[in-house]
Amino acid sequence: MYLRQLHTSNLKRLREFKLDFTHEGKPRMWTVLMGENGTAKTSILQAIALAAAGSRQVNTLAKPVARHLRDRRHPDQKLTIKAEFEFGPRAHGKHVHPLRPGAKRLRSELSLASSSLSLGGAATYLQDDKPVKTTDDPLDQARGENRHLWFVAGYGIARALPDAASTPTLDFPSIDRLSPLFDARAPLASTSFSNHFAKKDLEESREAGGTSRMYARILKDVLKAGGADLLPGIMDFELRGRGGAKNAPDLVESDRFYQAMGTGRMAVAGVALSHGFQSTFAWIADLVGHVLLESKTELAPADIEGLVLLDEIDLYLHPQWQATIITALRRIFPRVQFVVTTHSPVVLASCAPHEVVRLVVDPETGDVQRGAWDPETGELVGTIAREPAQPDPRVMTGNELYRTWFGLDRSTPNPFGSDLRRYTVLANDPERSKEEQAELEQAGKALAAAGVTDLPPVARKGKNRAGAS
Repeated sequence: MYLRQLHTSNLKRLREFKLDFTHEGKPRMWTVLMGENGTAKTSILQAIALAAAGSRQVNTLAKPVARHLRDRRHPDQKLTIKAEFEFGPRAHGKHVHPLRPGAKRLRSELSLASSSLSLGGAATYLQDDKPVKTTDDPLDQARGENRHLWFVAGYGIARALPDAASTPTLDFPSIDRLSPLFDARAPLASTSFSNHFAKKDLEESREAGGTSRMYARILKDVLKAGGADLLPGIMDFELRGRGGAKNAPDLVESDRFYQAMGTGRMAVAGVALSHGFQSTFAWIADLVGHVLLESKTELAPADIEGLVLLDEIDLYLHPQWQATIITALRRIFPRVQFVVTTHSPVVLASCAPHEVVRLVVDPETGDVQRGAWDPETGELVGTIAREPAQPDPRVMTGNELYRTWFGLDRSTPNPFGSDLRRYTVLANDPERSKEEQAELEQAGKALAAAGVTDLPPVARKGKNRAGAS
């Protein structure tokens, strides 16, 4: 299930906001949302998740944030969310579409009245961009039956490995895997899927640990395909015993990760890895677990289809890692559509121009809009009539990325950097003029007020320069 269009009205600062998620007529597989704090990046991810949840479960999902969804500047106006989805190639021709086998597109619409805290809405199939009447809501049907190939998952900023002894209940898997976008306390099932699968094997009279070993094998394939781009310094992931990990403690508490140490390597438990490694492995393990829960058969990572919403893709990652994470995920999951947010210029270095959406605030209205570059002036503007022509971040230097995409046009990001550079030049010149001495003293006072002290200049000795006395 892929996203094609999103249109929101009166959702926080998204007063009237439309975003196209296609490229050359097909779903765009990568969209990176970037912008200053408060430009509704997370709200856009949440809007997509709500539209994908189905009307019967949407209020369960929205409960932690329901009071804060509406635009407070216009409390008497209705909030609306409209989204259009498309089914992936693996779903075509298969009986995975309730009430209309073989459907290719779906429209979901939600609304929140000014006097209500309960979202209402419905979804319909589309034929030639027109709604198709059915006896029931197909999205509700699919979510209620946990239908295969309607996959959407969402991950917020809390992405820790779960307690190895825990077993996820997964009463509503299609909602459980979106909850972390709305509630930071919602745990990821992640590696604890091993415990869930062990219970499932027992209940269904399967070979003990069979599904868990399948799960571990897929994770090993993920790490192998990602290589150093995905988990830098992790050289291998071992499956032990007769087929490998049979439960979550085996998977994350045993020494199963081999980390580069000098010229050798060392076996390390998953829970002993750094936060960057843990958080990345945690959400990927959760994604694979949910896919396996739906498919019920082993499959290669490259065959996985669906939509993943990921807040702060650069969370806990060093810039060198940020530069490769998208490259790795493209290689591992070529059929997964990702919509992610970031505050990192380095992340953009692996994105094509059409994959980056810069969000800006209209200085007059306060509305969040998509920013674009004026083709004549090169200046960033907040209103666009069509898909903008954007500079290519893949060919930019670090300074160009900061200046073009993040608005840092100073040679030094520190606001006193230029003053400090000038002060250093003058302070180390014993033949500075009288005017330069005055400039030095003025700069020294400004730096001292900012807490930059202990910068004694060399003694001024020359009177042989122009302006000296």
